[in-house]
Amino acid sequence: MRRTSWRRRPSGCAGLTLFELMVVLAVLGVLAAVAMPLAEVTVKRSRELELRRALRDLREGIDRFKVEYDKARNKAKDAREPFVQRVSADRTGYPLALQELMETKILRRIPRDPMARDSPWVTRSYSDSLDASVSDARDVWDVRSSSTARALDGTTYDTW
Repeated sequence: MRRTSWRRRPSGCAGLTLFELMVVLAVLGVLAAVAMPLAEVTVKRSRELELRRALRDLREGIDRFKVEYDKARNKAKDAREPFVQRVSADRTGYPLALQELMETKILRRIPRDPMARDSPWVTRSYSDSLDASVSDARDVWDVRSSSTARALDGTTYDTW
């Protein structure tokens, strides 16, 4: 029985031809061109999820602060001492600044804005109108991103 083997190239060198290398590089180039936009969308989507999580944590912290402050204002037995000290007639019950959420141990840390890492959060006061672009900074009733970039769904991050 005779064995058939691959034919050797006339030069006797094993390897790839220039044409084969060019075909492989072309295929890899097409795959990379398809993969790059998908990777960018994936990174953007993960940053958007991080923004949603940070906004949810901050807003829940503001709501918990309000509940604890109202307990202290109503002189409830389970009112916490940091809130009893903060009760005054001219306060709305919302934190004066985001830092107050950490001082009262509502939050361990203030999350950074993943869309505008160098900029602080934009806050809205309880006394601001709904369409106000600038807050009167009396307290923190709501928080939003300072980034005006567009999200994957077409909205801007500062409207979330």
